[in-house]
Amino acid sequence: MENNQINKRELVQSLIRDIRQDLDGYSQLKTMLKYQRELMQRRDNDALIVHNERQTALCDKLSLRAKQRSENLATLGFNNDNSGMKRLITALPDHLRPQIKISWDNLQLLVKDSQAANETNGKLLVLQQETINRILNNDVQHTEIDYGAGR
Repeated sequence: MENNQINKRELVQSLIRDIRQDLDGYSQLKTMLKYQRELMQRRDNDALIVHNERQTALCDKLSLRAKQRSENLATLGFNNDNSGMKRLITALPDHLRPQIKISWDNLQLLVKDSQAANETNGKLLVLQQETINRILNNDVQHTEIDYGAGR
């Protein structure tokens, strides 16, 4: 077999392996985002700091694999996006295509679920910050009032 064919096969195998690893990673991220929201609701800042470090490390791994997947798709001659992956899947042998398509579709759903959970957490954080600012501003306004004025 020609070196070019071997390299392409290795790239495709790497893409398939990365999809499987990302399925596990995004499942873990979804759980972590739920736990992050619970910590935020409890205002457990110490636990949140530790948790966020772990969550960021996982996100970094997921981002790195996505970048590598994009590079591999481009090397194989496909667009380095969702449409390129779908075209690659249709080019796979019949015995691989259905399983990889299902895995890719499931990964896309997990990514969207994780993005939605992250947005929810972001909104909660904004609400908490607004509440704190409102409380602090009210305290400032009350301390600035001179009740003895006008005497």
